[in-house]
Amino acid sequence: MPHHSAPFWRRLTARLIDLIVCLSLTFLLAVPATPLILVAVAIVGEKHKDSVYTVAAWACYFTAYIGLEVFMLVRRDGQTIGKGLLGLRVIPADPWARPRLESGPAAWRMLIIFLPFFFTSVSGSYPESATLNIVALIAFGSFLVSCVLALIPANDRRAIHDLTIGTRVIRAPKRKVELKKDLMMALPGRIDFEKHNPPVRDAG
Repeated sequence: MPHHSAPFWRRLTARLIDLIVCLSLTFLLAVPATPLILVAVAIVGEKHKDSVYTVAAWACYFTAYIGLEVFMLVRRDGQTIGKGLLGLRVIPADPWARPRLESGPAAWRMLIIFLPFFFTSVSGSYPESATLNIVALIAFGSFLVSCVLALIPANDRRAIHDLTIGTRVIRAPKRKVELKKDLMMALPGRIDFEKHNPPVRDAG
């Protein structure tokens, strides 16, 4: 069955939706983590409290991003919340590969997407560091290259993370959001979806 590459603007919109979802998950993680963060601030002192807050914020965001771009992406058959709403799906680029994305490639794909933004943010916090500035420029350059590659139809619109891991983003049927079930998909471990969503029995 031939697959049609995902249009750039639809991919971008899906990414923005996923960013909103990820920030919401970050907030949900930060609420129960607040007591631990306050304890850490008390231990290191007021002088280093900003560093503690920064590390905690990135830890919560990274955890949320793993839930969205690894666990949920794999369990929703290659669709995050944003991709599902926009009718997109991530699949292996190799036509002979298994049709579903596995956890390992999904994790590496997530890291390649995440790291440019992380290094750019860290560089902004330490503008006096020449090394971090160089790393941030390389990271930002890779992001721009990915955007350009996603605009090229001849390349199946595959960005750097797609080319590196061997994936592509295609058009697919849209998928509605099932909040409870989708949030369960973002959690690690084995999830019994039948237990949380029992089948409806015929009354007759």
